[in-house]
Amino acid sequence: MSNLAEQADPGHIGLFIGQLDDLAARTVEKRRRLGNEVSALLFGRGVGETARRMAAAGARVVVAETPSGTPASGLRAQPFTLATLPDAGELPEAPFDVIVGQLALHALPYEQARRAVRRLLMLLKIGGKLYLSAYGLHSTLGDHYPDSGKLIEHRFAELPPPLAESYDLHGPVCLYSERNLITLLFEVGASVLQSATGPLGNVRAVAVRV
Repeated sequence: MSNLAEQADPGHIGLFIGQLDDLAARTVEKRRRLGNEVSALLFGRGVGETARRMAAAGARVVVAETPSGTPASGLRAQPFTLATLPDAGELPEAPFDVIVGQLALHALPYEQARRAVRRLLMLLKIGGKLYLSAYGLHSTLGDHYPDSGKLIEHRFAELPPPLAESYDLHGPVCLYSERNLITLLFEVGASVLQSATGPLGNVRAVAVRV
């Protein structure tokens, strides 16, 4: 048990999240410099600082939860998860130019996640960008994951307790390879612009609604 806890390295998650968030924030800042109105939807782990950065740049931002401190002007909080994503009519500023979902796919079985990402795509404007990340199959988590040998459609299992505690991942999870994430985006009709696997195995992708 202690060996697994020692292997866990949740501290790298902040850096991994920051890389995708920075891509999304720079897209917002570039569009604002060109004088374009920008709306953004953010949810998942650690998006509070990026939400404030986007709002400070002049974007109209909706987040899944209120970041710590006083929300910046132009930032609205509305509690939801990927599984409880409201309809477009219930979300202010929809349709969006940018949607960022950080490390949230794991909470749903693959088929449910695919339906949810399809809904996200429909919340984007044509030409809008979707930034997604997921906990990786080829990572410390995957090394001790009971469903690591299964196809992603059948992959949904609990992590060993030390890892679950270290990463705050309680209940069954679905881990992704980079190929899994790309395939999901293609299956929902998105055009994938780029993808990557982080140094410790988590995955991310940027896609556009065409």
